[in-house]
Amino acid sequence: MRSQWQSIRWIIKAAQVRLRFLAALAVAFVVVAGWDVIRGYYDRWMAPKARDALMGAVSADTEYFCPMDPGVLSGWPGKCPICVMALVRRAKGDMGPLPDGVIARVQLSPDRVLLGGIRSAPVRYRPLMKEIRSVGPVSVEAGTTIIRAEIGKADATWIETGQSVEVAPDPSDGTSAVIGLIRAIESPAGDSNRLVVEVPEPSSSVAVARFVLVLVRSPVAGREPFRSMPRGQPIIRVGDPRSIHVCPDHPEFVLLESGHCPKDAKPLERIALAANQRVGWWCPMHPRVVADRAGSKCEVCGGMVLLPRVVSYAPAGEVLTVPESSVIDTGTKKVVYVERMPGMFDGVEVLLGPRSGSFYPVVAGLETDQMVAEAGAFLIDAETRLNPSLAASYFGARRTGVEATQNEPKVVNPDVAGLSPADRELALAQGSCPVTGKPLGSMGVPPRVVVQGRQVFLCCKGCESAIEASPEKYLPRLKPSSAVHHP
Repeated sequence: MRSQWQSIRWIIKAAQVRLRFLAALAVAFVVVAGWDVIRGYYDRWMAPKARDALMGAVSADTEYFCPMDPGVLSGWPGKCPICVMALVRRAKGDMGPLPDGVIARVQLSPDRVLLGGIRSAPVRYRPLMKEIRSVGPVSVEAGTTIIRAEIGKADATWIETGQSVEVAPDPSDGTSAVIGLIRAIESPAGDSNRLVVEVPEPSSSVAVARFVLVLVRSPVAGREPFRSMPRGQPIIRVGDPRSIHVCPDHPEFVLLESGHCPKDAKPLERIALAANQRVGWWCPMHPRVVADRAGSKCEVCGGMVLLPRVVSYAPAGEVLTVPESSVIDTGTKKVVYVERMPGMFDGVEVLLGPRSGSFYPVVAGLETDQMVAEAGAFLIDAETRLNPSLAASYFGARRTGVEATQNEPKVVNPDVAGLSPADRELALAQGSCPVTGKPLGSMGVPPRVVVQGRQVFLCCKGCESAIEASPEKYLPRLKPSSAVHHP
């Protein structure tokens, strides 16, 4: 009997061993077959935050791009290999805004750049000369040779009394020119002025001629607005900042410390200053108020702290120039295409002076060493006009007209959004600073003050002294709905 029970026990143990093997195979089969389901439940239970971040960050409908180098695209989060800036997430085909000052953007393949003969050249400083040529009759008055030559009214602004000019009877016959002086600029009725040139030294070749050629050369750097621009080498003192932080899309916001753009909360990019640049301070409301030190205040505004800006110094006698072939004149504005990265061109509106030879002097819109399309600018402009939707959908250019208004998301200033819910509602209702008129949040987190029992938000702390000193001047500027009395 005992031996029978032992035999049954051994049979049961052998069956258990066989069943364990089969159960292990069955479990392995179930795990392999339902691995996706099991992993989904595991992620839901064990790591919900990581799962939500991953699903929200990477999908088939989103992509990542670099605001500074929009040609850099990626399907995953990361950093730009060119500027090492964190990539920004956007929906594929999203029509995001272009940086301020950029009116068009297009990228061409290397083959199209080569076939179109597109070539870029740097923006440089050059000693430009404005040349004015005219022909006038010769007369002798009191033993002095006098020439009266007609010039245009616009050319008269380039000429000053006492300026030297070249006078030549006939350059074709080899006669050398002589030097004369401008004695006066007459303004007879009509569309032209008369230039009165005196030749101090008697010249038989000029005296015997009936008409002579008058050539006036005026340096562009000696005329406004170029004459008022800073020139020479900037004085850099110990402790002066040699780098700034700017927003890629809003370069008007210049900060000396790292942070985020006051307008769209994007990370600021650090930029090192060139040898001919330094940081100065100015008042946006009164541009003539400037200073060389941080913390200076504008007395006209009632004590507003001056803001930093970059001041570029031009070499003596030179102006920033752009080739004539780079300028596209639309009739209402002048556009230059800047090459931001290989094959990608941004259309930038520029303010130029009068053309001198094959170059235009630059008043505003460009910086030295920027690469502009010297050859093929017309082809790039034609590409932006013939196929604007392709560039817009790929690079995120802003649409124009009603469609842009409908699709553009409403952006709340991050500094205003950083206030408490109650203060945020009051700041949005007030809208702007009563002292400067600037939008609240455009210069940092709006400070709150109480003046004559009324709660007021300001654009910056520099306005506190102004409104406290003259409340009767600034309080009436507040909207009635935004006036909150402090208990």
